[in-house]
Amino acid sequence: MTKSPELRLFRAIITQAISDAMYKGLHKYKIIDKREAIAWLTSNSNDFKMICHFADIDSEYASIKFTKAMKLDIYNLTDMQCKILQNKPTRGPYIKKKYRLTFNDT
Repeated sequence: MTKSPELRLFRAIITQAISDAMYKGLHKYKIIDKREAIAWLTSNSNDFKMICHFADIDSEYASIKFTKAMKLDIYNLTDMQCKILQNKPTRGPYIKKKYRLTFNDT
């Protein structure tokens, strides 16, 4: 069975969120993406439900699975990532001069 481009697109959104949630590195903006992805994957928000609906995934089941994965420390922020988000001094690679493109809801 061939999947429609739309189905592949909405599944790719969920796949990207999972990938972002599993980030292990120390780049501040990717850690911010990780934190937002974790929040979205476990929120069961209307937005999450809509994306799951178009991806042909049961949103409640998916939310439960992501929440259980959080309890297994699969998607938690590391201590070092938390320090970076709090702007505490860390050892290791951390690039301060990066810029991030953001989109505001206006």
